[in-house]
Amino acid sequence: MKAAILHGPRNLTVGDVRLSKPSSDWAVVEVGVAGICGTDKAFYTGSYPLFKKPLIPGHEVSGVVVEGPEELLGSRVVSEINFACRKCQVCQAGMYTHCPYKKTLGIDFDGGMAEYFTAPAWALHRHNMPHERAFAAEPLAAVLHMYRMHPPRPGDLVAVLGTGFIAYLSAQVARLLGANVLVISRRGSVKAEMIRAAGFRVVDASEAVEIARSESSLGLGYDMVVEATGSNEGLRTAVDLVRPRGVIHLKSTPGGIASFPQTASVVKEAQVIGSRCGDFRDFRLALSLLSSDRIDVPVSGVYPLDMVREAFERSLERDSFRVLVKP
Repeated sequence: MKAAILHGPRNLTVGDVRLSKPSSDWAVVEVGVAGICGTDKAFYTGSYPLFKKPLIPGHEVSGVVVEGPEELLGSRVVSEINFACRKCQVCQAGMYTHCPYKKTLGIDFDGGMAEYFTAPAWALHRHNMPHERAFAAEPLAAVLHMYRMHPPRPGDLVAVLGTGFIAYLSAQVARLLGANVLVISRRGSVKAEMIRAAGFRVVDASEAVEIARSESSLGLGYDMVVEATGSNEGLRTAVDLVRPRGVIHLKSTPGGIASFPQTASVVKEAQVIGSRCGDFRDFRLALSLLSSDRIDVPVSGVYPLDMVREAFERSLERDSFRVLVKP
């Protein structure tokens, strides 16, 4: 089959590879589209080291099952990305996304920027949406998982740092949960205007400080800050903005080392919570929200597999939300 093959930083080719199906309880999925996410971009630029060389990237995938259990054949599906053993103590404790024996789609197991990919049948979720919408189930599930770990309360003042795809999804879900949401962008952000057009207040960090003083319940900062800048600098801003005993959700995975005011976070008694991808509950809710059109899914371009390098370069441009590769 034809696939995008990432060998190292900006060393991305398209070639023929052999598709392997690990066992009989796995399925083969013909890819409809695959989204280029922040982790894919970090692998591509080299800010995040490859765990597998070479790698077929891509885990925001929607496609059609062409081989596997009879009940799935012909179904449109999205895939969870953690392929756990489901036998170890961690899995039995209900933490299968942290299975020490797992493989992760598009991370250390070949992903969906190809004509086909393989996945355990249990990791696939059916849907009836266009692939160009359903691919967002994976990032939306990650956002839902974050809020399930620690949700905002109705009326809470929530600051979302960033204007990327995860930030925009985080803002939308927080609004659905009844929070008072602000999106904090860099000055001159091209994407800020689109987010503002969706009904969100979009401000820069200096304005955000003044708003927190006047609008937060204690006048001491934001009840919750979602750090989704995609950089190592966002945590510093999040600590500055959160109120005492507030919550900071970390969603960025850019690689590198973050520097932040540790003393301030201790003095504030701030909760800093990291969260990763969603589990089956989050995927089911994500698909329900997407199918009911309650979540906006902006796509900045759709590229054929032969133009995957151009797709990645487009995804790095400042006005890009999600770029899709369509085999």
